[in-house]
Amino acid sequence: FCASTGSNSTSSKGLAGRRVSQAGNRKLSRKAIVSYEEILTEVQGRVGIITMNRPDKLNAMNARMDYEIRDQIADWNADESIGAIVWTGAGRGFCAGADISRFEASVQGENLDNVVPRPAQSWIDMIKTAKPVIAAINGVSIGEGLTRTLPCDVRVASDTARLSFRFLRVGLTPEVASTHYAVYLIGLGRTLELMLTGELLPADEAFRIGLVNHIYPTNQLLEKAVELAGAIADNPNWNLAKVKHLVHQDYLEHDIDKVLADESKIFRESQGRDAHKEALLAFREKRAPNFH
Repeated sequence: FCASTGSNSTSSKGLAGRRVSQAGNRKLSRKAIVSYEEILTEVQGRVGIITMNRPDKLNAMNARMDYEIRDQIADWNADESIGAIVWTGAGRGFCAGADISRFEASVQGENLDNVVPRPAQSWIDMIKTAKPVIAAINGVSIGEGLTRTLPCDVRVASDTARLSFRFLRVGLTPEVASTHYAVYLIGLGRTLELMLTGELLPADEAFRIGLVNHIYPTNQLLEKAVELAGAIADNPNWNLAKVKHLVHQDYLEHDIDKVLADESKIFRESQGRDAHKEALLAFREKRAPNFH
């Protein structure tokens, strides 16, 4: 997948595996000089775009791609000019799961610690604390290629996407806390059916049951995902981070008084910040607030 660049930004080629769009005199991240092998990156306005770039392998996840995605997200987390991230895939697949070569050593009797994916909790913790992440599922999304999207803040899909928890078909079991996230997204019964059968779910059915938020024509998916990410990124970074923190901290909390206390504490903090003062001033001046 590649993005069309808006009229007020120009695209410049970086080193191999890098694409950077500049808006005005935006200061480039330090990572603009780094070459990635398995992903492409681009910036449109306040939105960072990561494209997995192994189309011949349907973007199957290997250790280097995993590292590069994490590395770029960490960089943008520290960049105040980035407000949200879109994560997608090149070609006809989003991600066909883990590269099977990562597991081949296990059947040869080698140490499993050397071939299993990185600890799932580290991916989850990273997504929880990252700038808002939109997974733009542009094609097949299978196994790890699906479970990694579940902790993301928003999932959108092309109308040709196909999604599957296909672990049992390869003699494995679900990971990345998907047995937790899927239940809260689509319910216990649907989770069990999809995980036990490995059914390949069409995009419209994934939307109907709530596994994805929106579906778009394939040729509009990235544009729509960036548009949605831009609407998110227009908001103040501090407030975006606090909303994510509150939701992840309290969505399983049964003590409503604690939830109210947590919200009240952050609400009071937000009242004293510059973003709120700017919003009040903009209201008086009958204009849109400028938070950045």
